[in-house]
This record gives sequence, C-alpha cells and structure tokens, in this order.
Amino acid sequence: MFTSFKDSVAIYLRKSRMDPESESVDETLARHADTLMKTAASLELNVVKIYKEVVSGDGLFTRPQMLRLLHDVEEDMYSAVLCVEIDRLGRSSQKDGGIILETFQEHNVFIVTPNKTYDLNNEFDEQSVEMQSFIARQELKAIKRRLRKGAEKTVEQGGHITEPPYGYRRVYIDKHPTLEICDEEADVIRMIFDMYVNQGMGGQLIADRLNEMGLSPRKNDHFTRSTVQWYLQNPIYIGKIVWNKRRHVKKKFPTDKHRSVINPTDKWIVTNGMHQPIISNELFDRAQEIRTQRAHPPSYTGEIKNPFAGLIYCKNCGAAMQRQFSSQKGERLLCVSKGCMRSMRMEFVEQRVINTLKTVLENCLTPISSENHSEDVRHIEALKKSMQKLEREITTMQKQKASLHDFLERGVYDIATFLERSNILAERLADAEDHLRQQREELSETEDIPPITEAVPILSRLVHEYDTLSSAEKNIMYKQLIKRIIYNRTPEHKRNDFDIEIQWNFKV
Repeated sequence: MFTSFKDSVAIYLRKSRMDPESESVDETLARHADTLMKTAASLELNVVKIYKEVVSGDGLFTRPQMLRLLHDVEEDMYSAVLCVEIDRLGRSSQKDGGIILETFQEHNVFIVTPNKTYDLNNEFDEQSVEMQSFIARQELKAIKRRLRKGAEKTVEQGGHITEPPYGYRRVYIDKHPTLEICDEEADVIRMIFDMYVNQGMGGQLIADRLNEMGLSPRKNDHFTRSTVQWYLQNPIYIGKIVWNKRRHVKKKFPTDKHRSVINPTDKWIVTNGMHQPIISNELFDRAQEIRTQRAHPPSYTGEIKNPFAGLIYCKNCGAAMQRQFSSQKGERLLCVSKGCMRSMRMEFVEQRVINTLKTVLENCLTPISSENHSEDVRHIEALKKSMQKLEREITTMQKQKASLHDFLERGVYDIATFLERSNILAERLADAEDHLRQQREELSETEDIPPITEAVPILSRLVHEYDTLSSAEKNIMYKQLIKRIIYNRTPEHKRNDFDIEIQWNFKV
C-alpha cells in the first residue's frame, strides 16, 4: 500500500477529553507526536509537517490547524495524515467528520493511526468508519438545510448575502447584510449604461474606452466585453436581489473544473433589495431591449470551413486562430484577442503549409541519412545515462530519509531539526523524481514517435489532391500529420509576410 504514497505526509495532533486532565495540552501533544513519529519510522513515511491544535472547541471552524490541514490536503500536498485515533480528526462533533473524511477521500489521502491504516477509497476501510461518518453526514446535511433556509429568508427580506458586486460595498442594517453605493465605482456603472443606451456603443468598444481611461474592475487589470455585458444585465443595479439563479456542480475529482448551471426561472428568488439602485428602471429596461435587438444566433452550421480548425494558434497569446470571412477581404485567419496579432489571408497560410508538406514529402522519398539516424541514437543513449544517474541519486536520498528517523529516535535530532532536514530532503527528492519522470516521457516519445515515412500515403494525397479536397477533409488529414501550428506576425514583418512553426505527430 505504501508504495503508492507521495513522499510527504503530515501529522495532526489534538487533545481529547479522553486524555488525562492532569496533562497540559503541550504535554499531551508531545506524547502523541512521539508515538506517531515512531509509527512513521516503522512505515518509512516522510513526515514534513505537524499540525498542533492547541485551542479548544468541537466546531470545525474553531479549529484553525484543521482548516489549514484541509486546505493543504486540497492542494494535494500529502498522501497520508497520521493521528493517534480516527476520532481526533472529527472529535465528538460528528458533523465535522463528514467534511474531513470526504476531503481526504476525494484527494486519495490515507489516514494512518498506530493501530490501523485507512484507505477511504477501499470498500472495507470505508465500511469500518461508516458508522461514525454516517451520523456526521446526516448532521452536515441538516446544517446545510438550515443555512439555506436562513439564506432564503435573508434574501426574501431584501438582504444581500453574496460578494458585493462592482459599484457597491458590504454594510449591515440591524444585523442584516446589505449593500451601500461606492460612489467612484457607481459612476463607472452609470457611464457604461449611458455609453450603451444613449451613445450606441457596443460591449467591446465600451471596455476599450474604460481601459483607455485607466479604469479596471476589481478582479482583473482591464475590462472585457463579457464583464461589461454582465453589468448591463445585472438587476442588482436597479435595487433587485436575484438568488438561486445558478447551482454549483460538485467536483467528482480534484482535477475537475468548477462549473455551475442556470436553474429554471421558477426556482429563482427575486426580491426588492434593501440597497439603493444605481440606475433607473427605465434605463435598465432600455438596455435589455437593445441587448435583445443586437443578439443574433451563431452562424455555425456544422460544416467545417476552416482547414486549420483546432490546429493553428497565436504565438503571442496562445489563443486559437479563427477563420473570418467578408465579401470585401475574403477569408482571413485572425487572433480573437483584440490588438494581439495581425491577421493574414487564408490562401497565403495554406500555401505556406502546403509548401512545407511538399518539402517533407520530397525528403521522405530520398534515402534516410545515416547521420540523422546516428544523432537519434546518441540522444536516446544520453537520456538513458542521465536517467540511470538520477535513479542512483534517488536511491541515495531514500536511504538518507531512513537515516533521519534513526537520528530522531537516538536523540541526535529534535523534532524541529528532523522536520527541517526532512523538508529539504523531500524537496530534493521531488525534484529528482520529477526530472526523472520528464526524461522517461521524453525517451518514450523519442522511441515511440513513428517516422514521417509512415505517413507518406496521407502526405501524398494531401499534396497532390489538395485543390479537390473539402475543408473538412483537409482538416482531418492535417490533424493526422500535425499536432499544432504556431502563427506569428510582428510589426517587423513586411506585407503578406509571417512565420509559422509546425509541431508534427511524426518524427520529421
């Protein structure tokens, strides 16, 4: 089991009512630390941090060290947490156990005690703690229901419970959370509505004008079209509160991205807020009418018209280049980031790529240079030697890690010195293992990437039949040959000049 552990583990210490009352908190925690250090040594675990809970209180939010530990677990810093007993994590307050155990389970963190190691993703281990965690989960659900009802009541009374939007700051009236106008930001909101409704400016133009004025929203260094549009459709600015418009979808895995979905309108709660409006109802309604009139359905019909769809990217900002068509300028490839990279006629880009493919095809039909083959062999041999050196270094550091526990048990190191040396060694070991992993991947790619000669049939058809192929057919064949194309056009480039870098799926 332990071979799957990351190198770093943590210890959580907390005094319980079961501990002798004659002992001080420090004495109890020191005794537990000694026990868990011995457990870690016997299991060859690398302890890098100890969390000491020295404050009393059963509630999770009164335990700062547990909150820090949960934060670090969510950052995937540890593979295991050591504690003297399972109930030290949740204590007698079962409602906290569900939160803690669920966090550990989602991030594949083992719970190690002197008597047993628990893998919460193992059915048997999960059942062994189910009687404790079941009560905790039920209590947690009850708390959430009560909190939700409390939030709904606050909203129905006109209170504002989420983060204050741009233009407002948080205040309380008779202990009810509400909003107060922030004059400087409110002036910007009024300016946005005036530009949109009275001056006929669009979202992007408004954002550009605000940026030119040196203004910025709270969480970004510049305004964007989407930010402006969000302001224009937010009824908070006419004194309304809208709650339960969205629901958050819970992540199933640590790598999942946060996402939310819009609830049906009959589930929304819309009330008159306690706060003062920034703009009038008439101005807001007019803005919504203009938004509706300007909105247009997407023109995508399902037919691929860009042969480089999903393939060509801007070197400057990394965004995917898009095809744009107009009756005056024809087809062009452009970067979607405003002012980022100058566009180029599609025919010029296609010609550059197809000429490169022709050169590659000609090279495929000539005998393979023995010099190029020898260079590949030398590169592979150099990688293998470097990997062997790293493996020896890792073995040495693993032996040093085991020695740290011996020094601690013999009293050569105190716990503070042990943790300091352990952290330094863990960082060196992690760097070496990461470097080794990268070299293994590079070796695998170098050995596994097929030569371009295997793609000659695709190359030949694409080159010789290019003018008869549809954009969709070209796109499919391009993707068989090419991983990515990087487009670059700087002010120094002359008319119709640009650079491209092609990343191949084959060894060229």
